[in-house]
Amino acid sequence: MCCYYRSSRMKQYFKEHRALRTETVISDTRDFGIGRRVNATNWHALRAVGQAANRRLCDAEACDAAPAPDVVTSEQVTLPSDDPDGLHAPGLRFGDRRVMAVLSAIVGFAHLPAGFNNRRLTDLVATLLDAPYTSRQATYDLRRLRREGMIERIPGFHRYQLTQLGRRVAVLFTKAHSRVLAPGLGWLHPDLPDDVSQRSPLAKAWRHLHNTLDDFIAHGMIAA
Repeated sequence: MCCYYRSSRMKQYFKEHRALRTETVISDTRDFGIGRRVNATNWHALRAVGQAANRRLCDAEACDAAPAPDVVTSEQVTLPSDDPDGLHAPGLRFGDRRVMAVLSAIVGFAHLPAGFNNRRLTDLVATLLDAPYTSRQATYDLRRLRREGMIERIPGFHRYQLTQLGRRVAVLFTKAHSRVLAPGLGWLHPDLPDDVSQRSPLAKAWRHLHNTLDDFIAHGMIAA
């Protein structure tokens, strides 16, 4: 896997098929505001940038591989709550069209070293919704994401980046909604033609359960 930023790149591969190796190659030190002179100061600065980039990538992969958020965390995110400072945090309802679009957007921004801002969120969410989404709405969503602990503001800038909690929740919610819930409900729809439902093991199993349950209930009512 290769990621590029200006004239620098990060790559990850299996070394001799035994271990996962992650390395960052900085071809131009000015990409990160560091001088080209060979001295201890520039060397330590370059090393810090490389280590931070490698750690950020590995942390993101570890978060995606981590177990799903527990019940308490899910309730904290989906239900209204208060943050540690006592500020009210509106809930992020799973399945809500706008919420799912916002979570999909911030997952897409997870790889950006400089984070994202209101304008970028507004543009992407409007595209995902295929409907108007204003800067004011983005401000509201950024506020509740921040109070839920899912994003954090980059000091000195009006830009934000995902926290580990935010990445875990956003990945789980978007995957569960787009890959499980939406297609699963489509296959279970009662108006689905029989010839189509026969193509899905899920639809066949569900209809068999539904018919068996109806027969059981009818038999029980007659016997009573």
